[in-house]
Amino acid sequence: MMRKYIFTISVILVSGTAFACDACKKQKSLFTGISHGRGPESNWDYLIVALMIVVTLYVLFAALKCMFKSSENHRSHIKYTFIESDDYGI
Repeated sequence: MMRKYIFTISVILVSGTAFACDACKKQKSLFTGISHGRGPESNWDYLIVALMIVVTLYVLFAALKCMFKSSENHRSHIKYTFIESDDYGI
């Protein structure tokens, strides 16, 4: 099961760089063939992107922590409609 997810993610990552346009392939940066456009113009752009990644990962971690390890243990809490749903909302 996990192999299927790893394979899918790797195909998506590889295909994104395989179909880059000619302008994207000529960038002189870390994001050559990945990002579209001119690319970063200074080192501040790398810092901004790094900070955005850190904030996004922190928010994802905090949201998952609040959902799965919250102090609410009552079985009628709304989170259990998502966690223990038999039909997964379909």
